[in-house]
Amino acid sequence: MADVRALAAELGALSPAQIESALQVFVDRGDEKAVSRLLQVCAFNEVKLDVGVLCACIGVSEDILDSAPCFALQDEHAIAPLLDAASAEALPYERRGYAAGLAAEITVKLRLDPQPVRKALWKLEHAVRSPEMQLLVAQTLRHLDEPPNLEQPPLALWSTLRLSDLLPEHRQRTAVGGTYTVRRPVVKLGRNDPCHCGSGKKYKKCCYETDQELLRDASAYEGTTQTDLKATPGLVDDPDVIYGMRAHELAKLEPSAMSERQLHAGYQRALAFGLRELAFGMLLEWEQRAEEGVFDPGHYEDLIGSVLQAGDLKLARRIREHCGDEAWWRPRAIEFCFDLLEHPVRYERLESECRAAVSEVGDEEVQADDPLIRLAYDFAPRHPGLSITFARAAIASQPDRSFENEMLIELIRDTRVDLDLAPDGDPAAAMFDWIADRDERRNQARVETKEIERLTKQLDETLAALDEKKRVLRVTEEMLGAVGAQLEKACNPGPISTKGAKEPAPADFNTEEKLRRLRSQVEGLKAEIGEQQAERRQLRKLLADERKKHTVLVESATSAEEPVVAAERSIVEPGGTPVLPEYTDTFRKRLATLRPGLMAKAIMAVGRFASHEATIWRQTKALERLPGHYRIRLSIDYRLIVHWQPGKTLRILDVIPRQELESWIRRQG
Repeated sequence: MADVRALAAELGALSPAQIESALQVFVDRGDEKAVSRLLQVCAFNEVKLDVGVLCACIGVSEDILDSAPCFALQDEHAIAPLLDAASAEALPYERRGYAAGLAAEITVKLRLDPQPVRKALWKLEHAVRSPEMQLLVAQTLRHLDEPPNLEQPPLALWSTLRLSDLLPEHRQRTAVGGTYTVRRPVVKLGRNDPCHCGSGKKYKKCCYETDQELLRDASAYEGTTQTDLKATPGLVDDPDVIYGMRAHELAKLEPSAMSERQLHAGYQRALAFGLRELAFGMLLEWEQRAEEGVFDPGHYEDLIGSVLQAGDLKLARRIREHCGDEAWWRPRAIEFCFDLLEHPVRYERLESECRAAVSEVGDEEVQADDPLIRLAYDFAPRHPGLSITFARAAIASQPDRSFENEMLIELIRDTRVDLDLAPDGDPAAAMFDWIADRDERRNQARVETKEIERLTKQLDETLAALDEKKRVLRVTEEMLGAVGAQLEKACNPGPISTKGAKEPAPADFNTEEKLRRLRSQVEGLKAEIGEQQAERRQLRKLLADERKKHTVLVESATSAEEPVVAAERSIVEPGGTPVLPEYTDTFRKRLATLRPGLMAKAIMAVGRFASHEATIWRQTKALERLPGHYRIRLSIDYRLIVHWQPGKTLRILDVIPRQELESWIRRQG
């Protein structure tokens, strides 16, 4: 491998246009190593490249960080191409997140409008799988949401990294098939051992560098290299060769050079990367080779659905012409998508009205003139299905709006009658009743909480008053004791000595008056003590009654919360706590034979049922003749069969065609 620094010196005289031309050639070839080396050379020489060429290099470069220093020289014109790369289906999510991060860095550095970058990051936030990339996306969103601060340094994500950190001495070896176990194309020798070529030189002085290049290109299959397998995967009959390829490598494959198993894998990978033309070619080749009854024409249904969602009407028509009058491609969704693309003018007005309705949801000023409500009433006479859809959306958008929601429920009931449906069977009515019941219980709980607070305050005041009465009573009793002692002393002055005594003097009038006042004071104090004791008994009785009321209210408030929680769980978790599903061997074998779209629906349905998601019950019915068995609708023609014992086990039994359901039940019975 040539040293990057030496290569930068050699190519320093080339113009940016010449380097861009060379890069474009290497990108078209899919030469990862050459693209990475040229990007590193441009970083060393600080060459400003065309942003379109740089964005194309993101998907092809050997290392995701090779193009980072080159973007440090870009301006606001780089944001749009980077956002296009962030939404490119052909790129892995990690590389798309990397492109969005670079766009965010330029946006923050130049203080531009962050909303376009924020939208791209929102779409990638839950799609990326790498923990490092998830952290990058989260940090970037937080940084974009912060107000601009001139004292803060610009967002440092990639372009500020040191180039030396991006140039390890030895790159990690990659291998086709997602494994690093390789068949060594050369013998294993030490650097100082004699070379295997017989030259007599040390290994490091002879064939070491050449063998290292061969070893880096080695594959897990004897006699083949990664380069050979990427060009002709049919050299080995292993689908892992296809699963290890990226989009630009997959796009160069010829379906005729692949095995039948690899065609299936190639179709899945091409569809995942958005290479729908290639996926169609692989399906055609697979259908041509497959034996009768082995190829599932339903793969065309998945493909045409993806093509229509992407808006490629030309390719969709080709697929439809190839399938002819087959009934599988005529589901209502596919026919509707065709109509959307073939007659877009029909739906432009509807789109504008719906967009206005969605944008105004949550506006406090929008009440009676809510666009969702208006659309529900406008569609009711001629398009009852759309009317019910908008009415449900209006109820869900503002569930606390009781009067308008009651009118919408009446509209739904009347409209369901026009559709030959039971008037009271709509989920919106159940949701509205649940919301009303919940609100009533919560209002009652709030009233009871306020009453508890009032009683608690009153209890505290009564306790304080009782303590004060106790204190006053204690002081009064002390005063009574003191006055009583004075009275006793006045009435019984003690023995008088008679030695030399004279005739007793007559009683003093002041003494008699003092005794009288003391007796009156004692009587008054006794009466006051009696009154205070009566008041204390009354306060104690009041305190006991209020404590009893407080206890009753607390218990009733606690019991009132339980129905609310239960009602919420009945909507969110109809079956209780989530359970771990058990997969039968029959289900595992059946899953391997299904087309990718149906396989994904089956797996998602299992997860929704196991977590007791409320919406799964809309497509679930119990099998009456088999207690505990349920069938879940996956598509028009297929049903998922499960056996569920609430609180115990959930067994995933099989995926069967709808027309075989009756015979399956008879066999089980």
